[in-house]
Amino acid sequence: MKKGCLFDLDGTLVDSLMDLALSTNRVLKKHGLLEHDISKYNHYVGNGVKKLMQRALGEEHQYLLDECLNDFQMIYDEHCLDHTAPYPRIREVIDELYHQGIKLAVVTNKPHHLAVKIVETLFPERFTIVLGQQDIYPIKPAPDAVYMALMAMKLKKEDCIFIGDSDVDIDTGYYAQMDTIGVCWGFRGQEELEKAGADYIAFDADDILELIKK
Repeated sequence: MKKGCLFDLDGTLVDSLMDLALSTNRVLKKHGLLEHDISKYNHYVGNGVKKLMQRALGEEHQYLLDECLNDFQMIYDEHCLDHTAPYPRIREVIDELYHQGIKLAVVTNKPHHLAVKIVETLFPERFTIVLGQQDIYPIKPAPDAVYMALMAMKLKKEDCIFIGDSDVDIDTGYYAQMDTIGVCWGFRGQEELEKAGADYIAFDADDILELIKK
């Protein structure tokens, strides 16, 4: 049985797509650009805020990137918890893991202060460490933040598993030489996770409890 679980945040623990999409669309509208349908954001998110804005702007509007990133940060800071909530049964599964003595961490490409804000609001006192995007280490799939989380948890990589909803997360686990669980309820889906080489697939939150025993 694993001793630690490292989770992605957006699309894994919480459904944040609406707040990310609406905040980005507010930025686009402010600059007189066409807004995107919410469904398109499934493939815009996952690689950090800069990549999200690059994708939303399109090639022809990249000259607005820096200004739009600043606008996004102000807007999303205010609205990051308007609609964002844990996926079904996630809070109960996190509580069960915690009470079983499994150490928990979050490693995400969301800006660090926002990741901490969301996790502490929705899952208070459950995670040993939350690591979001910071200048001191590269974003996922680079494994640097995973190594920092392992040090904080005082666990070895072979005793832990990385859990996420996208190929970025599966690649992160691979580069960290860690087993992975791909969750199907997130932004990308089963096909992408299997293609990326996930060791296990979770179809609902309770599957995590069973899979970490393997």
